[in-house]
Amino acid sequence: MENSLQKEIDLMAKAIKTDNYPMSIGELANLYQDGDLKINPIYQRMFRWDITQQSALIESILLNIPIPPIYVYQNEKGKWNLIDGQQRLSTIFKFMGILKKESEEDESHELVKSEPLTCTKFLPSLEGKYWDNEDPNISLTDAQRRYIKRAKILIIIIDKSSDEFAQYEMFQRLNTGGSHLSPQEIRNCILVMKNEEVYKKLKDMSKYQNFINTLPISEKDSEEQGYLELIVKYFVLRYSSFNVSDSENYNNFLTDEILDLINKNNIDFDKEEELFKQTFDLLYEVMDENAFKKYDAEKGKSSGAVLVGAYEAIIPGLTANINYYKDQKIELEQTIKNIYSTDEYQSATKRGIRPVARIKKLSDFSKENFLRGQ
Repeated sequence: MENSLQKEIDLMAKAIKTDNYPMSIGELANLYQDGDLKINPIYQRMFRWDITQQSALIESILLNIPIPPIYVYQNEKGKWNLIDGQQRLSTIFKFMGILKKESEEDESHELVKSEPLTCTKFLPSLEGKYWDNEDPNISLTDAQRRYIKRAKILIIIIDKSSDEFAQYEMFQRLNTGGSHLSPQEIRNCILVMKNEEVYKKLKDMSKYQNFINTLPISEKDSEEQGYLELIVKYFVLRYSSFNVSDSENYNNFLTDEILDLINKNNIDFDKEEELFKQTFDLLYEVMDENAFKKYDAEKGKSSGAVLVGAYEAIIPGLTANINYYKDQKIELEQTIKNIYSTDEYQSATKRGIRPVARIKKLSDFSKENFLRGQ
């Protein structure tokens, strides 16, 4: 009888299609300058290492200290999008004077200004050094520049044909280097691979002002794509059948559900965007920034942080009955404020309830609670 473990190994090995080989920094720089390597794709964070971190990386290269692998995704045109390693490659290219100012808002491709390194633990003479400068006292030598360009970094290439679940699991494990990917940043990678146009639509929706106004999340959550995760959850709350175990991993659940929705290809995103804007315009008009904050009936006010449970208890029911509540704003306000005192909400949000179990309970509660204002 064939070993069951080996069967599982063979099955998953077929699902994950990767390649890897070492490349010199000079080769990577050429690929980047030719446009064949994109280090700041639309799902990535911005470059934010400080000069001390940047200098430590250059020191490591000069001392031949191994650098963690760089992970890239090869698209259908054979070009590479960086998945993990942005801070490292940005540091190297900035020091070399070739780093472009790339972002969704800025496509001018101006170069980021290079700045001098600072002293490091083992190479204090790096202080004030540039890649290349007319003054030899503050410039690397020709030999030092050649050494850096010839230094090798292992490149792990993930092929587009890899199984979607395998891709997500792989990205979850790419917490290498100094810039960890949040679950939504990982999910962004998958969404871009699956359907970049849908990803861009979701991203645009996440920037809608009244959506942001009603959801004052922390700067850290925002930087880690918290608003985009709430957009993904918005669609999951509206369309999921929730045919999953209560113990299902929350991040896997969100990813599987949004990919399933994209695969079915039966959502009119233009109409959905219109409904989305109507919903958050109404919420902001009625509740301002308190739409998803707990209401205390005794104190007569809302306070505290935005509650994920409140989002899950409001969105499914309100979006399904938006036309009714447009003309019943006082009733909408009271319906939202009453949520927190209900047995259903308190039961679903009590300590120890798993996230997927909570979402399932609150989604059902929301649809019943908001039905025709009842």
